[in-house]
Amino acid sequence: MTLPIGKSLKWWDKALQPNMKVIESAQDLHDSLLNAGDKLVIVDFFSPGCGGCRVLYPKICQFAVMNRGVLFLRINHEKHKSMCYSLNVHVLPFSRFYRGAHGRLCSFSCTNATIHKFKDALANRSF
Repeated sequence: MTLPIGKSLKWWDKALQPNMKVIESAQDLHDSLLNAGDKLVIVDFFSPGCGGCRVLYPKICQFAVMNRGVLFLRINHEKHKSMCYSLNVHVLPFSRFYRGAHGRLCSFSCTNATIHKFKDALANRSF
């Protein structure tokens, strides 16, 4: 007996919120930041094989639900290694906060154990 194999969503594609976007190229990242204006933008760098990224993802989705005015961009490190290296992202999970097109505000490696960094940075929207 064989079971039909359907297209199930991967963990990194589940629970995407309306204010979350998967980045597909460097141009896509550039355009998303430019189009954000003065909006706070959080870029989440992840890898499908990273256990810490997988554990952190539901919390990031929860932050997206609670902060509809913030744009969450997600970049798959495995898919876009050269772009991540050019952005000096070498440790995962990694988050970077931007004020739209105005530039980077802060960045840090964040795990489930240090989620307070993410919460504190999100609470300090006045950067």
